[in-house]
Amino acid sequence: MIAALPLVLVLLVLQSGPSHNPSTEQAYADAVSEAALRQDVHDLVAFGPRMGGTPSGEKAAALLEQYFTRLGLKTEVFTDPPKPAHWEDHWRVALAAGEVIESAWPYGFSPSIVAPDAGDHDSGRVGPLVLVENLASAQPDPRWKDAVVYTPGDVGRAYSAVAASPNRPLAILTSAPNAPPRYMDWSRISELPAKPDNPVPVFGVSYLDGRTLAAAAAANGTARVSLTSHVEQRSPRTVVATLPGRESDKYYLVCAHGDSDAGGPGADDNGSGVATVMEMARVFAELRRAGTLAQPRYGIRFAIWGSESHSSKAYIDREGPKLGNLAGVFNFDETGTGAEREAIYFESNDVPWNAALLKTLESVAADYAGKPGFWTEYTTNPSQGGTDSYAFLPKKFHGTGLTTREIPATTIYTAAWDHLADVKQTAGWESKGTADPVNLKIDYSLYYHSSGDTPENTTDREPQNMVKAVKVTGLALLRLNR
Repeated sequence: MIAALPLVLVLLVLQSGPSHNPSTEQAYADAVSEAALRQDVHDLVAFGPRMGGTPSGEKAAALLEQYFTRLGLKTEVFTDPPKPAHWEDHWRVALAAGEVIESAWPYGFSPSIVAPDAGDHDSGRVGPLVLVENLASAQPDPRWKDAVVYTPGDVGRAYSAVAASPNRPLAILTSAPNAPPRYMDWSRISELPAKPDNPVPVFGVSYLDGRTLAAAAAANGTARVSLTSHVEQRSPRTVVATLPGRESDKYYLVCAHGDSDAGGPGADDNGSGVATVMEMARVFAELRRAGTLAQPRYGIRFAIWGSESHSSKAYIDREGPKLGNLAGVFNFDETGTGAEREAIYFESNDVPWNAALLKTLESVAADYAGKPGFWTEYTTNPSQGGTDSYAFLPKKFHGTGLTTREIPATTIYTAAWDHLADVKQTAGWESKGTADPVNLKIDYSLYYHSSGDTPENTTDREPQNMVKAVKVTGLALLRLNR
């Protein structure tokens, strides 16, 4: 018996065969097009911020419907429940001498600035510039009334008091977070309360433009501000395309939110995620049609959410009991840049039922690490929250708790937030793919939620990040879904 044991083991290995098909995986990896990914981001950003229910969002949804249909995939467009939506047609902030504050970008749900002469929005209105160092701690002053207030600090907590004051300003300009070298030449963008009757518009400006405004205020200068904006209840449009599997009911979901999140250009957040889904769909559909790929066991649904979180919730509500057919979720959010590292991350290793999915991603990452056209650093990481994979997870893992089903769900990304994050690794998930497997460094975007999130600053500079996301996820699906 002892002598026979090695032979038995050899026979078992031979019978089980390899865990993956190297030639199929090579064909998939070779088919991924960096040029196509870059172009997809440019096409999306050209429409505008693509916020759910807005004109630019509807144009993007129409493009996606046509794209998936041309691939031969069954494509459906769902009208999600209405929600407050905002979009801006044009705006301008300039000093009296004519110097334009180029970085100025309106906060979401800012009201229009109507000129006193017959509603000519282009001409805008003029007010004295007033510097308020800390808006949150200041009391509304009579000098603020109909002035253009510039503050280096945050507006959010102070806005309601300022808006309710009889001394409310014509507009507020803010260079928050006002922490160089962050946001030096581009503005951080945020939102006001999601309602149509906010009385004072707010514009983000860059740190350097903030210095210009502070100097102009000290010299008793004035500023002209114009804005044409819209706030309405609108319905986002979610586009879902399906590659059928051998087992008709079960499927994997590959998804990304289609809006720009903050209301800026949104190249990295989240044009990169959308382009990643588009390219995965193209490669799978074309290789399947050519016979290079066998029909997968489970179907693959490619979904672009009309509005982050809102539309993934609507999807869960629509699916109802059919959500039990969902085998796993691969979500992409910010796959187009990284400030300090060349890493790719797979989120939510603290979720017990994510083990098989994440172990497969990690196995693929280990097999290809360091090879030309792939990645040099990789790791799984604990849940952080804040994106659509969490619609499918319980609250104790930063999820929304919309379903009690144990659905494997991860987000694949190359950057998160606007600063390098120190994250303690989940015990048992220490990875060989990163320098410190216990104290993780999560990369970030220099252009997070900003007017600088353009293709030129992000996805054109680092298109290889999107390539990595398409490759690692597609190869993992090939192994999981045989």
